[in-house]
This record gives sequence, structure tokens and C-alpha cells, in this order.
Amino acid sequence: MRYGQFLRSKRIADRRELTLKDIAEELGVSVSFVSDVEQGRRKPYDEEKTQKLIAFLDLTEEDVALMYDLAARENSRIPRDLEDTMMYSEAGEMARYALRMTKKGVVNDDDWKDFIRYIKTKEK
Repeated sequence: MRYGQFLRSKRIADRRELTLKDIAEELGVSVSFVSDVEQGRRKPYDEEKTQKLIAFLDLTEEDVALMYDLAARENSRIPRDLEDTMMYSEAGEMARYALRMTKKGVVNDDDWKDFIRYIKTKEK
């Protein structure tokens, strides 16, 4: 799924039957701009518009994470909600190291699955 497809699906699924015009008015942009974003002809929204959209669509935490991931993929960047942690913390340094070890083949998907299962037990 792409960023624009995700946003379109959320707009269409909204119980308020939102239109492109509704989103455009909320974000202070043109209808054609919203359409272009949904069709993948424009880059994902900036942070200010993203925050407005998150609130307007009442997105879940999981939806927000997915939206940031999709936007980051299209912009070839680290997701905005993770940038501080990934680039400016000790945990980020360790995560980057682990990802580089994955790229080298030292760490595999099963190792990551074990790690995620461990984290989920701590989360409870």
C-alpha cells in the first residue's frame, strides 16, 4: 500500500462520508492537491498537515505508525515519529547497528521475531 492509497481508504471509510473537499478545507489546501496526494502524484503532507489530518480522521496509534512508515518510504527517510530516537539516542545507535547486521546477514528474520516476542511480553 502507498501513502495516498492509505489516506484515501481512511477518508472513504470514515462514517462522515468525507470528500476531497472536506480534507482540503481542513488542511487549507486545494482539492486538486488532496487528489494528487491520494493518487501518488505529490509527496506526503508536511508535519503540520499530517498532524491536522491525524486529528481530523481520528486515526489510531497503529494507523499513525503505518502512515508515517508509508510517508517515509516514499520520501526515502526515517519515519518522522522515530527520527529523534533513531538518530539521536543510544537506542537508535543500537538499532542502526542491528539493522546493519541484518543487512550483512548476521541477524535474520527469526532473530527479529524472537526479539519482538520478547518486547511484547514486556509490554503487558
